Amino acid sequence: MVLFRGDIKCKSLQRRTSISVILPADNLHFLNDTEEIVEKPYRTLYLLHGLYGSDDIFLANTSIQKFAEDHGIAIVIPCGENSFYLDDYDSHRLFGEYIGQELLDITRNIFPLSDKREDTFIAGFSMGGYGAIRNGLKYCQNFSKIGMISAALITDDIVSYGDNSNVLYSRKFYESIFGNLDEVKGSDKDPKHLIEKCADIPEIYMACGIDDFLFENNADFYRFLNSQDVDATFVGDEGEHTWEFCDKYIKEFVKTL
Repeated sequence: MVLFRGDIKCKSLQRRTSISVILPADNLHFLNDTEEIVEKPYRTLYLLHGLYGSDDIFLANTSIQKFAEDHGIAIVIPCGENSFYLDDYDSHRLFGEYIGQELLDITRNIFPLSDKREDTFIAGFSMGGYGAIRNGLKYCQNFSKIGMISAALITDDIVSYGDNSNVLYSRKFYESIFGNLDEVKGSDKDPKHLIEKCADIPEIYMACGIDDFLFENNADFYRFLNSQDVDATFVGDEGEHTWEFCDKYIKEFVKTL
């Protein structure tokens, strides 16, 4: 296994930004005197962190690094800041464009990653789960599967947020990310709208803890997917909005790839 952590320069953000990349290479087992060779180019999962996170947070809080090695898959973890992986044209922070297209182009140029849609996947936890479904649908020509773990599917509720000091429920915070909240529904920031417009919907995997404050949002979205005859799996299991739940189900998603 190879772990790369470094900076890349990207046009979408007009600056340098950090990424972590796990490659299933050099799988040497010294005690057994064996070596496992994973065929190149590698199947690749683009994995998105949640609010307050960065590209190294999955490495610190989950066992995904070893799991990727065992399952012969590359994982690219970008830094999305608190952007919800959306595009802010005024500040030229185009995180949606970066995640959906430019990051794929850059990493495929540097690392031996497959450029085939069937070998390319996107997933995320919390805010990253929203980023995965939004950009997995907006750039559906690039991804064959979408994984949503405890996804922050807040677009139906966002208009009800007020002047709250807690950033999770702050209208001003979400206005700085989503723009006019009254215009989110029916836009390309609304996953339900994207489902209705997408011609080739990737396979969708969802998991959320039944004690998670986002559980009903996720259950509602799954019901919507069923109403649209979308190929989707939803697991509601014991758990809350925790890294323990994320660690378990991001690995369950990888098993389906």
